[in-house]
Amino acid sequence: MNRYQNDLSNSPQSEEPISPSLDSPPSSTWPLRRFSPKRSFDRSVMLRQTPHWSRAVVGAILGVTTIGLVWANVAKIEQVIPAQGQLKPQGSVKEIQSPVNGVVQEVYVEDGERVKKNQLLLKLDSTASTAQLASFKKIRQTLQQENKFYQTLMEQSLDAAKVEQAIARLKLPKEVADLARNRTSLVGETRLFEGLVNEGTQALSLSPEQLARLQATRTEVVSRATTAQLEVQKLQKQLNQNQVQLADARVQLAKDKQVLEDINVRNQLAQAQARESLRIEQEILADVSPLLEEGAIAKLQIKEQQQQVNDRYAALVEQRGNGAIEYEQQQQQVQNRLAAIEQLLEEQQRLQLAINQAQAQLTNTTALAEREIRDKIADNQQKIADIDSQLTKIVVDNEKRIAELDSQISSTQVTLKYQELRSPVAGTVFDLQASPGFVPPPSQTEPLLKIVPDDHLVAEVNVTNQDIGFVRQGMKSDVRIDSFPFSEFGDIKGEVLSIGSDALPPDDIDRYYRFPVTVQLDSQLLETNGREIPLQSGMSVSVNIKVREERTVISLLTELFTDKVESLKQVR
Repeated sequence: MNRYQNDLSNSPQSEEPISPSLDSPPSSTWPLRRFSPKRSFDRSVMLRQTPHWSRAVVGAILGVTTIGLVWANVAKIEQVIPAQGQLKPQGSVKEIQSPVNGVVQEVYVEDGERVKKNQLLLKLDSTASTAQLASFKKIRQTLQQENKFYQTLMEQSLDAAKVEQAIARLKLPKEVADLARNRTSLVGETRLFEGLVNEGTQALSLSPEQLARLQATRTEVVSRATTAQLEVQKLQKQLNQNQVQLADARVQLAKDKQVLEDINVRNQLAQAQARESLRIEQEILADVSPLLEEGAIAKLQIKEQQQQVNDRYAALVEQRGNGAIEYEQQQQQVQNRLAAIEQLLEEQQRLQLAINQAQAQLTNTTALAEREIRDKIADNQQKIADIDSQLTKIVVDNEKRIAELDSQISSTQVTLKYQELRSPVAGTVFDLQASPGFVPPPSQTEPLLKIVPDDHLVAEVNVTNQDIGFVRQGMKSDVRIDSFPFSEFGDIKGEVLSIGSDALPPDDIDRYYRFPVTVQLDSQLLETNGREIPLQSGMSVSVNIKVREERTVISLLTELFTDKVESLKQVR
């Protein structure tokens, strides 16, 4: 301090400041004022610090900015589209329904049990169907035996004893049994007449009884002249009976034709009513179908109305079929009446001819004996042909009945088959509703149980229509199971398997348009800390679909900046 005072005291006594030269560089001690001894501390001193720290800060900022720009241009970032959904089997869940009505007799599985393909799940009570099947088979066997007997009777002339045995064994109706007996009698009589014409028995294979009758007939021919008149009377009586039968048959024919006409009119009226009902149901369906798209009506109501249309159409088809069958049956009855009338007319002609022949026999019995016998043979052959025609008709009717029984047997066998419900796929039993004594509802819309297939699980998610344009098949995806935190269990890699071709409309759960997307998983389990956790159908998932994996950070920032600029342009 004293040194500073001495220096100042030796300086000139001037109070003017020392002005630096403009050509001299500034220094850290400039400007300084000269101090007088008296005013040594009245002068201010200004000091300037060197700029090293400021330069370092500026350099650091520039370096960080440069490194950030370089990193933004080089660093890659993944661009993903988020989507939510569930895990589902790649094959759909199989609903097991009862194809036939019945009572559940026994259930062989439990809820949650794993089953194999074609494994027996449950069985319905088959007592009634089994008894019905046995009854159908027994009736079919009886009809087949009857047809075999009729064919043998027509092809091979059986003797009376065998015919009686067959009638007793088959328990044939009285009308059919009489036809068989008459045919056997006519065949034997024809053989006798042939023996009379041939004047010998060597070529005939006749029984002792038939041979005895042949001899008696030959003796009788000699004395027939005396009985010719009685024969004429007999034939006349038959003719009268024939005329009565013919008149009755014609009356019945008129009634049958009237019934046929009534059936035709009734069928036309019933079909017209059925078609009108079908048209009304179709119009109702057409009126309510647009309401489904507007959401004003439930889809179930549309299905119920569609079922009404189907029922009306089935009723129309059934009415047509039943009407046609009834009409054909009545038409067949008319044809049978016509055939009976034709037969009676032929019988009438035959009787008239026989009467004429009997009258001629009165004058020339010997000359007409052979001719009469031959006429008898022809008459018997005609009767045999008529009987064969009736037997053939019975055979045809039996064949139709056998065909119907075959159809009923097949239907009953199918019913028995359907009374054992088997698993269509290998999987796990789910939502078991049936139990012993359970009666499935008549509608058969509710499944008795469900089978979750053992197929690989896939993630079915919904992507909004704003993002669907970037999604393509084969894109990589990260699948996170909502039940397991990502930070602890991680995620599962996947790949887009399929994309829906059309958007699903909004509903009560998702109130936006969305596209269904299926993601295939690379693994069917989660691995963490050496543990393997299997996935289950129905788990909710969050999926990130990687749409762009090679995008730089600078491009993303540029896009955000561009979007902001575009949004500012739209501000009024």
